[in-house]
Amino acid sequence: MKTMPFTAALIASLIALAAAQDSRVPQASLNREVNLRVSAQAEALGNTPKQSPTPPEYCKPCLFYAGDFDSNASDANGLANEFDVIVSTGAAVYVPFIVPKGKTWTVTGLFTDNFLSDNVLDPVSIPYEVRKGIPPIGGNGGTLVCHGKKPGTLVDTGITDWYNIYATIVSNIKGCRLPAGKYWMSVVPYCNNTQDDKCGDYRGFVVNDDGAMNHRYGPLEPANDSFFNSVFFGANWEPTSYQQTSARFSVGVEGTEK
Repeated sequence: MKTMPFTAALIASLIALAAAQDSRVPQASLNREVNLRVSAQAEALGNTPKQSPTPPEYCKPCLFYAGDFDSNASDANGLANEFDVIVSTGAAVYVPFIVPKGKTWTVTGLFTDNFLSDNVLDPVSIPYEVRKGIPPIGGNGGTLVCHGKKPGTLVDTGITDWYNIYATIVSNIKGCRLPAGKYWMSVVPYCNNTQDDKCGDYRGFVVNDDGAMNHRYGPLEPANDSFFNSVFFGANWEPTSYQQTSARFSVGVEGTEK
């Protein structure tokens, strides 16, 4: 896969990430964590690709997929989405999606695409949430519609060969029926078992999908409408633009439509 110098530098820095963790404060935005510069403006706003007829194989049955991480985008980045030994009180990114007018979605699965420092979930049971009514300026999480914990599955997306992006999936969700409207979802990978060596330097960042948005499926994800919530990073339901310029993030919804 062709990559820009930004991506090569990103991956090289991530290789040394674990060694650097003990000597400095963790950062929420991936480019800050590895001390790299990114564009001051997201590319996605003026470039809206058409819906793809083929969502990724791991989105099945697929209602919505925001699109792949694009390593060639000048704004290629990720934002902390994790609960682990380092980020001990957690961080979560809430990404919007639209249930079309006149439709009802019965959600059976949710996932986020994350840069993960290792292919592990420990504990395996991880939380998911669907919310509505988050205010445009944030400050609170609106209304919780569906939530719970389910065993998570990691699927290697194959998007990059250096620092892997894993679809972090919760399946077999029950009782999550969504009428038409706008919602926000989160799925957070966990690795906070201090007895697990893989969790000692574990980090997770949900990837953005600014750029080509390959495999985008279903209604277009609203731009610049995601929120970041983390006591660890001092963020109280703040717009993700406070942390980085990413317009959209790579997430998906599985289920059926009526």
